[in-house]
Amino acid sequence: MTVRVVTDSTADLPPALLKELSITVVPLMVLFGEQSYRDGIDLTTDEFFQKLVEDANFPTTSQPSVGALREVYERLARDADGIVSVHIGANFSGTVAAATMARDSLDTPCRIEVVDSEATSLGLGFAAVAAARAAKAGATLEEVAAAAKSIVPRQHLLVYLDTLEYARRGGRISRIEALVGSLLSLKAIISIHSEVTGVARMRTRAAGMKKLFELALSYPNIEEVGIMHATTPQDADLLAAWVRERLPGVPVSIVRLGSTLGTHGGPGVMAMTVVEGEKTEA
Repeated sequence: MTVRVVTDSTADLPPALLKELSITVVPLMVLFGEQSYRDGIDLTTDEFFQKLVEDANFPTTSQPSVGALREVYERLARDADGIVSVHIGANFSGTVAAATMARDSLDTPCRIEVVDSEATSLGLGFAAVAAARAAKAGATLEEVAAAAKSIVPRQHLLVYLDTLEYARRGGRISRIEALVGSLLSLKAIISIHSEVTGVARMRTRAAGMKKLFELALSYPNIEEVGIMHATTPQDADLLAAWVRERLPGVPVSIVRLGSTLGTHGGPGVMAMTVVEGEKTEA
């Protein structure tokens, strides 16, 4: 049985891994004023962050169109028995809804299952990778979908905001105002899992980095760690070194954050995703 895996550009997965696991990416749209770009195609990550700082228009993001998703499904369905489409959390984007509509509009024997990751960036990316690895091993559609769904309750995404200015400009400050009040000069750490929750606040980046690390590694039985940065690779390398010292043998990935968290976090945003191991019966 041939099962293909689809995700969207908010997964922040590196091109080499996408190619290795044959994951198809559908880009979200990034809009600066009247100008729209396909995330990661018409606008690179470096170009996005440059425009974020310099452009007078604050960006917004939009889910892929139903038509764009349908075209991807139609193409993959020619050579596949099933498709598992894993996307950014439905509470943050209309991508899951668009994918469901695209699936329901098709008349094809190829079965398609849409999975809500309840997350973004590597919280989503790890779910898509788990599905793709299962598909590459010859799993059934149900098994591939189950591999993605198994990551959802076990992944924890924590985001360090070096400034709250971009969250304010994007209209998201209300979600964390109970944590930070009106002091936009503070730094903050938020948790993203189905919803956004304020976790901690601090006054310096150094304190924020240490708190992000300690919070991420406070979860039990960690089997994988992802570190995401926007424009500060040296900080990502430092966090990775701390993780490898604390958890030798646990895989650590470093990726660039894209437009989703970048829009509301700004150039200095950092994030960590950890995946807990599956619980075994005693």
